[in-house]
Amino acid sequence: MKKKINFEKNNEECEKMIINTFNGLLVLANDNEPYAIPINHGYKDGSFYFHCGMTGKKIDFIRKNPRVSYVISKYFGKPEDHVKSMKCHGSWESLIINGTAKILEEREEHRLAFKIFMEYYGNPKFEPSAEAHATTRIIKVTAEKMTARREGNDGKTEYFLWEK
Repeated sequence: MKKKINFEKNNEECEKMIINTFNGLLVLANDNEPYAIPINHGYKDGSFYFHCGMTGKKIDFIRKNPRVSYVISKYFGKPEDHVKSMKCHGSWESLIINGTAKILEEREEHRLAFKIFMEYYGNPKFEPSAEAHATTRIIKVTAEKMTARREGNDGKTEYFLWEK
């Protein structure tokens, strides 16, 4: 029997989990073919920003199906902690983001997204070069819903929901 999970609607707690994360797994689908890509991100106001090459499987999949998931997972400890404690649980957080991807084509939205991405990495004065615009795609994923889970070393599990 499936356990019913009660998610606490708490956008702020979900966004706190995103802070200081820099990568995750972007999950795409085309017809019956799934595709998951480890990728780094920037984040601001409910949107995730990714950069990539001008062509490739990721771009092809998004053009065919812009509905995506993005997964972020953080473990607070070391692998040997599992061995020492002889437990399969530890202190961790995870988020599953569902949203819509858009390949940014217009120069100004591309520039602004590039700046948001670089600001997330601590470089607020970054201005993308003409070459960067010509050789880099920026993908914006607008989150529609995020579910988050946090488990502490005490075994307590918390569930959170982010909604627009």
